[in-house]
Amino acid sequence: MPFEDGNREVNLSKSLRGSTILVTGATGKQGGATARHLLADGWHVRALVRDDTTAAATALAAAGAELVRGDLDDRTSVEEAARGAYGLYSVQSANGNELDQGINVADAAKAAGVHHLVYSSVGGAESQNRFYQEHGWGQIEKWRIEEHIRTLGVAATILRPAGFMEDFVSPTRFFQNGSLNVPWHDDLVMQLIAIEDTGAFAALAFANPDTHLGSAVEITGDRLTAPQIARELSTAAGRPITHTQIPMDLLWQHNPEAAKVFTWANATYYDTDLAPLRKAHPAVMDFRTWLDRSGKDRLAAQLDTTSD
Repeated sequence: MPFEDGNREVNLSKSLRGSTILVTGATGKQGGATARHLLADGWHVRALVRDDTTAAATALAAAGAELVRGDLDDRTSVEEAARGAYGLYSVQSANGNELDQGINVADAAKAAGVHHLVYSSVGGAESQNRFYQEHGWGQIEKWRIEEHIRTLGVAATILRPAGFMEDFVSPTRFFQNGSLNVPWHDDLVMQLIAIEDTGAFAALAFANPDTHLGSAVEITGDRLTAPQIARELSTAAGRPITHTQIPMDLLWQHNPEAAKVFTWANATYYDTDLAPLRKAHPAVMDFRTWLDRSGKDRLAAQLDTTSD
């Protein structure tokens, strides 16, 4: 576990302090968290944005980031933005042209001579990809991007973040009509991480290249079953939050891609040792801490909407 020897109290070496990291997805959730942590640690952050006039882009600039225009679908623009950068943080939305964009960023990092690429993949990528192939479902896109990075030979760290805590208070994910609704069985221990902590681990990887280059690391902040998650939500809400298991047959009818993911999870998931991660980043949030800091307000907003 590469992070075992790290320490979230980052003191950049003189050779790295002030060096530039190009952050893709900087106006999004993971990219934004990464940009904030890198700025706090003393890096020069170059944020790749499609529109430098948005509120999110303006806030980045106010925080000290350099804004550069580019598009992940245009490899040349990413390569130009990466010129002279020490490192590059790569994250893509699964809702877009993820595979081509991930390959574009890796190719751009190689062409621009970037010294350290950090790619945000997905928790359990290797296990999930193996399960997919066994069932004739092909390969998951994030695994294909990982493989492309390895084939290129670009110096890289691959981070595999667990499921986001934010999803458990999101009406577009697992929280609807005042209830936790999930498609996995009650005995499954789900791996969870707060999005803010994905940025902390990315910053750790950049700050400690000797330890983290060439590694692929699962990053997790907590491990909970669905009933345990529902209990934590109930405590935070001050009222009972029920949870139900969505029938897999229903999921296959309405969202086959999601059904594949949770068929894998129910059959052969993965696990993470939290001890080295907490040693490297002692402030990593468990689910209760995340609820206390920011999740409780999101949960309350959803409950208020439900009661209207």
